[in-house]
Amino acid sequence: MIIASPEVYSYGAMLVGGILRERGYGVRVVRGLEGLEGERWVGLSLTSLAHLRQARGILPRLRRRGARVVVGGPITQVPELVLRALPEVEAVVVGEGEETAPEVFVALEGGRGLEEVEGVAFLREGEEVRTRPRSPPELSGRPLPEIPPDIREQDIRGAQVYLETHRGCRGGCRFCQVPCFFGRKVRSRPLEEIVEEVKAFVAKGVRRISLFGGTSTQYGGEGDFPLLLERVSEVVGPENLSVPDLRVDEAEGEVLEALRRYTIGFVIFGMESGSDRMLRRMGKGITVEKIREGVERAREAGLEVGGAFIVGYPGETEEDYRETRELVEELMLDEYTISLADPLPGTPLAEEVLSLPEEENPVFMKEEGERGRRLGLTVAEARALELMLAAACARSRPLPLTDGLYRRLVEEVRRQGEEIRANTRDLKRYLGPGTVFREEGGRG
Repeated sequence: MIIASPEVYSYGAMLVGGILRERGYGVRVVRGLEGLEGERWVGLSLTSLAHLRQARGILPRLRRRGARVVVGGPITQVPELVLRALPEVEAVVVGEGEETAPEVFVALEGGRGLEEVEGVAFLREGEEVRTRPRSPPELSGRPLPEIPPDIREQDIRGAQVYLETHRGCRGGCRFCQVPCFFGRKVRSRPLEEIVEEVKAFVAKGVRRISLFGGTSTQYGGEGDFPLLLERVSEVVGPENLSVPDLRVDEAEGEVLEALRRYTIGFVIFGMESGSDRMLRRMGKGITVEKIREGVERAREAGLEVGGAFIVGYPGETEEDYRETRELVEELMLDEYTISLADPLPGTPLAEEVLSLPEEENPVFMKEEGERGRRLGLTVAEARALELMLAAACARSRPLPLTDGLYRRLVEEVRRQGEEIRANTRDLKRYLGPGTVFREEGGRG
């Protein structure tokens, strides 16, 4: 049996692999969707619509070779999307899959129907069937993940593995899959089990580890997050431990001191916009002033600070964008991540985009300015390019604006634009305008 995830070894694929191994299955966890032929059972761990398109390209070939395919991962938040895009699959494990996946394989191997398995969707004579949701699983007492022998060769934003500490997020960001998939109630793993898992990855050659969940600082109760950092740092060393993706309104005092002492000393805040109007529209629950305060606190604690921004969000005006650029130039951060708004399946943003005509979506709207016309960019792409160029200059250590850097940034915004337009069209192709995602996160 193979459990495969595109691009990188996903934590979910390794976790399900470990659970199946514990149940007596011979399991291999692989990255990439090529070379899967010859296996009787294939599990695909898919995160995005781009992954869904990759799977659509290989499924017919796998089926011709006799493979039986089961799909899991965050894409299953909307199981009908998977069934319509990949009608060849045996089943979709809906939501959190560590309890459901083994039951699905047992049922299919035994020639039984899936009707009695909770948290699964499948096609029966062309009709979509979805069983009753499964309650969120316990996060304690589970076996170690199935760790691939070449895991140390992986590089995900500087780390070799992202290791799960908890699930859920109390935030309500409209573009984020975490509260939709795992729910807004935070469920934390036992500290000793996390440390044991860290040691298992280190034994396989991993040195650089990132901790993740929903928002990292929401792990456990008061004082638990600093203790978590201390204990993991004792195993890997602070120079090898990172904690990305923090909220500016949840990082202060003891938390910032722990990040300085026990990690690489670099944090990324999800800032998203310099416009209070757009922050409200995105459901961020913060203000521009909160962003300034969070950056100041982190710098006073001796941390380097990065910011993640989203450009081309539906409804963004030229004034909203201008305020974002002004904030980027004001803060002079150490690093920037600038992305176009991506309608991830199951999110409120995806609901909005499904009903939004292309002529009103900045990812499709042609830019009328000089740069946009010359390069053939859309409104969102042109804004992203301009913001990337501003961020290259307005940072603590400015980047030289060479022809090579300019070409790379143009290629990057074009790549993002093409992918998100394909994502949007796939959503509309398989779901149609007006679709509402009503399922509460953390079920299935």
